[in-house]
Amino acid sequence: MKRLKLSTKITWNYALIFTSILLIINLAVFLSTQFYNRLSAKNEVEVLLETLEEEILSGTVFTGESLQRYGAVSPFFVRLEIGDAIISSIDNYSIKENGDDLTLLKSFETGIEESDKVIVSRKKVAGAEGVVDLLVLKDLSVFTFMNTVTLVTLIIASLLGIFVSYVVGYIISRQSFAPIISMTKSAAAIGPGNIHARLEEPEVQDELKELSQTFNGLLDRLDDAYSKQAKFVSDASHELRTPLTVIKGYNDLLMRWGKDDKEILDEAIDAIRAETDNMSMLVENLLFIAKGENRKMKLDMSTFSVRELLEETAKDSELSVSGRDFLVIADDFSVTQDRRMIKQLLRIFIENSVKFTKKDARITLKAEKEDGSYSLFVIDDGEGIAEEDLARIFERFYVADKARTKNKAGSGLGLSIAKWIAETHGGTLEAKSTLGMGTTMIAKFPLSSES
Repeated sequence: MKRLKLSTKITWNYALIFTSILLIINLAVFLSTQFYNRLSAKNEVEVLLETLEEEILSGTVFTGESLQRYGAVSPFFVRLEIGDAIISSIDNYSIKENGDDLTLLKSFETGIEESDKVIVSRKKVAGAEGVVDLLVLKDLSVFTFMNTVTLVTLIIASLLGIFVSYVVGYIISRQSFAPIISMTKSAAAIGPGNIHARLEEPEVQDELKELSQTFNGLLDRLDDAYSKQAKFVSDASHELRTPLTVIKGYNDLLMRWGKDDKEILDEAIDAIRAETDNMSMLVENLLFIAKGENRKMKLDMSTFSVRELLEETAKDSELSVSGRDFLVIADDFSVTQDRRMIKQLLRIFIENSVKFTKKDARITLKAEKEDGSYSLFVIDDGEGIAEEDLARIFERFYVADKARTKNKAGSGLGLSIAKWIAETHGGTLEAKSTLGMGTTMIAKFPLSSES
């Protein structure tokens, strides 16, 4: 049964349920017929008994023939006992008594037939010739043939019902599963060559349409993830190709002339070191994103002062970046989050501000506490971001107009990492900027984040 197709199982289940119901109905019909026959026979016997009783009380003297005129003919049988005298309505019928059990004996030329399927009613009545033992009986064996016919008819009807139920169940299951079979074939045909193909949705708004819509939604998400993965690999390859090309170029330069020319040697070493640092940073960012997406990076929650974090980050930046003035504006309040991650987010914002501000520019680190949340601001008065770029700066590998950001833009991963950090903490990012006037990066977080 486990190996059968679902459509076959439904067909058999439908046939089984229909057959069970049909058998129950047929059994109820047969038993009710039996009950009706016995009840009807009992009523008829009681009526005949009362009729004969009234006649006896009125002084009527019966003979076998006169009893038959009152209806005491087969399958009815009446016996009157008056002392030793016995009057029977049918001469070849007699009664055999065994305690409370009565058996009707019917004498024929072929032999004696016995029937214990009888309805009996008897009563002692005071007649003109003395006390009369009145016995009225109806033989139920006459219903045997009718019962047999009824039973055979019900069995044939049941067999026909089983066959019809199986055929109907098969047709219904085939019709019901036709859309599912079509969906299965369509789904099986979807592969790398036609990943954009989708299942055909039924016109009727039913469960199958909901299933096809859900499956198509899943395919859309998989398609989107596949496209993002392909773009990620392509962009990562492109970003890695540039430093590798530079390193290879300077390596060739060293091989040709660098061994004897100290100026070329120093230039090549500095360039190779710088590109190696860039490539190392790119790889670290890629690994960070990969771990985050695979949920292999766990947050280390702790309670810390936001003001102390901003002052610490500003001090670190002053030591590593020359020619910038860092200002901290923040009330002293505490939050519960991953301190290292929040600091990394601030550093990403600061690195972008440093790239697009001139020397002696001011970069402001600000924190504001609100009802149940707080916001971090990194504000600069640098070159700003074009309006068409604002909506995309948090995308991976996205770099604004390269003609304008030449020698300033990085790999385009920093802000996407900042976005991941914010979303992981249940926060949001926002950028506000005007070309030539500066940029404000805003990160909004709940005061406490669950790990």
